[in-house]
Amino acid sequence: MNAAEAISGVALKSHVADPQKWGSPVIKAGEAVAFVRQPDGRYAYQAGSAQFVLTLDELMSRFAVSRSAQTWETVHEGLSVKYPGQALALRRRMQALGIDRWLNWEFQQNDLVELLQKPCGAVAAWEQGCGKSRLAAALILLAGVKHGLIVVEARLVPEMRAELAQILPPAAVHVIDSPESLGALGQINLIAYERLRMPVCREASRRVTYAHRLRRRIGLLVADEGERLSNPNSDQSRALWQLSARRRYILTGSPIANYPRDVFGLIAFTGGDGTAAQPYGYRRGYLDSQWLATVQHAQRGVDRFRDDFVVLEWVTWEFAESLQDGAKREVPKIGNLPLYRQMLAPHVKRRLVCEPDVARYIQIDPPAVEVVETDWDPAHLSLYLRTADEFAEWYREIRRTDGRSNNLIAILARIRAVHFAANYPQYGVDGVGTLGQLTSKQRAAIDRLNAIAEEGKQAILFAENPGVIDLIAGQLKARDVETVPFHGGIPITKRVADKDKRFVHGSATGLLCTKGSGRAGYNLPNADYVLFYDSSWTWRIEYQAMRRALRWNREGQLKVVYFHLPGSIDKYQDQMVAHKRDAMEAGLDWATPELEDEAFLHMDTLLDAFVEDLAALHGRENRDQRQLLKEAA
Repeated sequence: MNAAEAISGVALKSHVADPQKWGSPVIKAGEAVAFVRQPDGRYAYQAGSAQFVLTLDELMSRFAVSRSAQTWETVHEGLSVKYPGQALALRRRMQALGIDRWLNWEFQQNDLVELLQKPCGAVAAWEQGCGKSRLAAALILLAGVKHGLIVVEARLVPEMRAELAQILPPAAVHVIDSPESLGALGQINLIAYERLRMPVCREASRRVTYAHRLRRRIGLLVADEGERLSNPNSDQSRALWQLSARRRYILTGSPIANYPRDVFGLIAFTGGDGTAAQPYGYRRGYLDSQWLATVQHAQRGVDRFRDDFVVLEWVTWEFAESLQDGAKREVPKIGNLPLYRQMLAPHVKRRLVCEPDVARYIQIDPPAVEVVETDWDPAHLSLYLRTADEFAEWYREIRRTDGRSNNLIAILARIRAVHFAANYPQYGVDGVGTLGQLTSKQRAAIDRLNAIAEEGKQAILFAENPGVIDLIAGQLKARDVETVPFHGGIPITKRVADKDKRFVHGSATGLLCTKGSGRAGYNLPNADYVLFYDSSWTWRIEYQAMRRALRWNREGQLKVVYFHLPGSIDKYQDQMVAHKRDAMEAGLDWATPELEDEAFLHMDTLLDAFVEDLAALHGRENRDQRQLLKEAA
């Protein structure tokens, strides 16, 4: 955890030093206060004739601070300090097996030992670039199991094989890619998530899957990019649970995939489903010591987790049952931050590239971020407003008649139409029409990619829709700029080969990716720029996409560029991503929440504000301005 020995701060507003004590001194807004860190991690300060102490989070919420010194604080010493004898035995075995020759960074070895001190499993939440592929093999080898299994996305099987081939003989990794390969398992086995849930023989039985055939044969399971376990009811989660592996480990740089509640499925999978180590049961109750006397007031684990950590404005019974399905209005904040951190601590081993133990081996400069706002073209703005108005009117009607918008699928479909209208209007919106020209945002992205090519640099562009990728690629081809499209419409083998041959080792200056195809699993340190054509709803998507280029072996500072249309859906998506990132960093990385007190605005509010701004700009009434814009085309 990042901390400081001495802090000076200025009070954000007038407040009482100790609200629980009558006559406590008042700290006035703008008053400067000096703080000194205490041995217990809290900060002491003098007010009047008395001394008061605050936690770091309390301090940050009351004062604007400037740090005079920067240090890192160890919050938990870890299992290796608690049980040194067991840790020493594991270290000796690691050296005897030669694992330390290729897992040779000190923090990697420390974490390997500590992770294997967990009897059931844990989450290795290393940031990208720390060596998770090597950790996966090391966990299996050091555990000494007869059969271990690494599960990755299908498109990443070749990448994982290539990574493991650098440290192990090719024959040491057994790839399960056919019914025949289920017979003779090796110590390290590799399979794709998609194959794991696939029937072995559809003609014989659709119920007998690869997971079914591997059940109880796996001593240690490693799930790469395991944040997919956030939904225990998904087919991929069910397949992983069905394996019934004795020990289970999840590797992911972003264990909180979307909302703070998403970590629930991961810790239930690795730490136990309602156990002494992990009391929040997903299919069981919340394990409480009171059960020894009576279960009269027992709670479901899901209910207790929701009450402790999830912030909701309203919720349907369907969502309350599972925390997955059904409608709700959820605010991306953590209900009880200290308790949330306490809940995660025994199950998550977190590593950040910027922390001292990692920075000894990996030096990555923070990226330089630029936001490019492009003015609307009149025709595009007209189409967008007609689409946005349809959504707003439909949404308000649903709220007026039903009290809340509980048809989640319909909401997503309508918002998707607004997203298309803003970012890919050439596709067309039902009942509104299409745009037969490039938008200002598309032109800006094309011009920037062209300028990067003229610099002799390389860039990765991320967009949601493959149609946008093909459109931009076609425009750049007309300018004699070589790019590599990378999306789901191109077979995996071909697009990966093109990426390696033309972009990584060739003359192409641009890799144009959809976020679904290119955001995870690939190492692209040769990229000088990462461009986000459109925004995402989930912080993890943008984070993983940016980390493709932020690898330990990159040279120079990465430049990240976001393209926005002022007042569009981009603004709502940015707000959503910012709140989700803030909650994740506060809960997982012990950062101080920056947006805790900020209002979370909903889309209809933002649309109304957009129209008000336009009306004020032109000196017209809101309704007149909106009608004028609609007819602009």
